[in-house]
Amino acid sequence: MNNSPNNSPELLPADRQRFLKEHLMSEIAAETKAPKPRRRLVWLVASPLAVGALAAVTLAIPDRHHGDAAPAAPASSAPSPTATPLPEPTDPAGLLARAAKAAASSPDPGAKGAQFVYRREIQDGARETKHERKSWMSVDGRSQGLILDPTMGGGRTDWPAMLSTSSGAPRTAGFSAPTYEFVASLPTDPQQLLQQLLSADRSKMVSGMPMTPKLYNQFAFGDVQMIFQNIAAPPAVAAALMEAAAKIPGTAVVADEADAAGRHGVAVVGTNGTMRVALVFDKTTGAFLGVHEVLLADLPPAGPDGLPPAGTPSPGAGNGKGYEYASAVLTSAIVDKPEAEPAN
Repeated sequence: MNNSPNNSPELLPADRQRFLKEHLMSEIAAETKAPKPRRRLVWLVASPLAVGALAAVTLAIPDRHHGDAAPAAPASSAPSPTATPLPEPTDPAGLLARAAKAAASSPDPGAKGAQFVYRREIQDGARETKHERKSWMSVDGRSQGLILDPTMGGGRTDWPAMLSTSSGAPRTAGFSAPTYEFVASLPTDPQQLLQQLLSADRSKMVSGMPMTPKLYNQFAFGDVQMIFQNIAAPPAVAAALMEAAAKIPGTAVVADEADAAGRHGVAVVGTNGTMRVALVFDKTTGAFLGVHEVLLADLPPAGPDGLPPAGTPSPGAGNGKGYEYASAVLTSAIVDKPEAEPAN
């Protein structure tokens, strides 16, 4: 990877084009022969890790004689009702709804434009060995970021500012060039956010490909993945993104999926070409745990339950082991400058 900021204008189009060709189109077969690690397709690395916990919810039965002294109950009457904990959800939709509610109630870090999104994570799979990665990405996209990763650029990579170009002309933030600041401006209502995702202009993102409804849906899911995996979102927007992702045609919610650290959570799963992609969230806090991707040898139609198939890894990918990649976010925070570590 060239570390020069002057390469930024070519960086995004190339990565988005690869994302489409390798994950959205049937040409994925070429990728199975010599796949590029998913990490290489990512042009930013920074996602939120919600820290709030969802308290136990109880249902209190109000006194129907509100404000008056309750009459003495007959000796033969049944005991008065007491507060009873609501049952824990076990179905995928219930788990996701609870996780989204918890995420929305997490403290907002109040990020400012001149600050950076810090992330420490584990990456595992593709053709790389399991390793730790740290990154600092500009909140407003106007400052150069930094990645510390032993598998990249000798371990240290200065990442170009998202909204800069080699000509010096500013770029406009959007789904094709997302920044934390842009994500923070998105709707917090899941249905409004879904409509914005599905109606976004995709005309400049590909060339020579017909834009079918299926591709629009896959683009929308890809945008949600890009934000969670690489950008970060304030709590209220993160919650809306979780629920909007589950409403995108072609996606489904799975009750149990694991990240690279072996942590289990509820996941929104979609398919890009023959790639099965799961965005994993903590069932209690709603924190984004990581992503789990598998390149499938063959992608059969979704089953009668509507869930994307589990499938089997392509035997030709990943040096014959099949392409499988996972990440695990260990720490996420807002800091003032690159290389700054959040206080414990």
